[in-house]
Order: sequence, then structure tokens, then C-alpha cells
Amino acid sequence: MDVNWFKQQQKRAGVTAEDIAQAMGRARSNVSNIYAGKQRMSLEWARAFAQVLDQPLDEVLRHAGTLEPAEAQHLSPGFAEADAVPFIGKGSETHKAAQIAACFGGGQPGVDIWQVRRNSLCLNGILTGDFVLVDTRQSELTKAGDTVIAQHYDWQTGSATTILRRFEPPVLVAASMDPSEQRALVVDGRNVVIQGKVIASWRAA
Repeated sequence: MDVNWFKQQQKRAGVTAEDIAQAMGRARSNVSNIYAGKQRMSLEWARAFAQVLDQPLDEVLRHAGTLEPAEAQHLSPGFAEADAVPFIGKGSETHKAAQIAACFGGGQPGVDIWQVRRNSLCLNGILTGDFVLVDTRQSELTKAGDTVIAQHYDWQTGSATTILRRFEPPVLVAASMDPSEQRALVVDGRNVVIQGKVIASWRAA
């Protein structure tokens, strides 16, 4: 973890560790723990750092020591094509989303607000721009019919993509007219890994 680099980027962007934590709906101590090596820099946290610090994701991953430079460059494009990403809003937008999420059990460790970026589940009524509440504590407790956030790894190219799918054991399926999303993905714990269960969704007015 290159803490000096992160501190320099905070200064350059005019933001604090608390600003980064708020982007994830977490306490400032989480950022301090990441800097101190007491907490892992997850992909969700890396995206929050990247957005708040206005830095490319691969740079954040590289300076966090999560990936080697070559690996980070390969992974970055895949993450940019994610079906959904952790929600990082500003001001009243963040406050409103947090209030809605609280009604569904949000505001707890491991329960995070995400925003949909692609129409992979549009036929199930989840559209681009919608918000979903993801419980990462239930990643291993999902059952048939659950909507989940998962990581799809391609070890040949070194890329990974965050996907939003319906779990129909042992596979993940899309609900979209897009032919590129029709392939069922087997959840094997290596190439396809469920990260969390969607426990609620809503659409901004």
C-alpha cells in the first residue's frame, strides 16, 4: 500500500479520507484501516477511491498493491463494463439514497447501495440507472430466484467483469434481449463468484 501516493492524490483532489468513506457509506476508520493494511482494498473500495480521487481504477489498484501493474491494466477495462457499480453520489443525492436504503435494511456493514449500469435484467424490471441494495453477507446464502452481484473472471485474458444476474443453481442467467448476455454462467467459485445478494431495488424519481 503506497499510502504517500494516496495522501498526495487526496491533497491534489482537495478531499479527505472521510469523503472517500462517505462515498461508500462507511466510517472514516475504514479508510484508515485500508491505509494501515488492517482492511483489504476490495474492488468496491477501489472504485470509490478512483472516483473520489479522480484517478483510473488500474492506478488505484496498482498503488494499493492489490495487483501487479500489468494485471491492473488488464482488469480495468472489464470493471468499466460492469452491469452495476457501487453508488457514489454527492450531497442530497447521497442522503436521499441512504434514507431509502435504510428502509430496506441499509446502513449496516456489508450492505451497500449499487447503481445499475446495463440492462442485463431489464426483463425483470431492473433498468439502467436503478438502485439496488446488495448484502455481501449473504453471498453464500443465495437460493434459486435470487438476484445477485457476481464477478466473472477470464483467467486467459486476466480480465474480470462485475455482473448482475438471477441465480438459478448452478448457473447465473440474464433477463435481457441482448444476445451477448444470453450465456448461462456456472457458479464455480473460481471463474464465477457470487459477491452479494440484492435485497431491494428502487428507481429515482
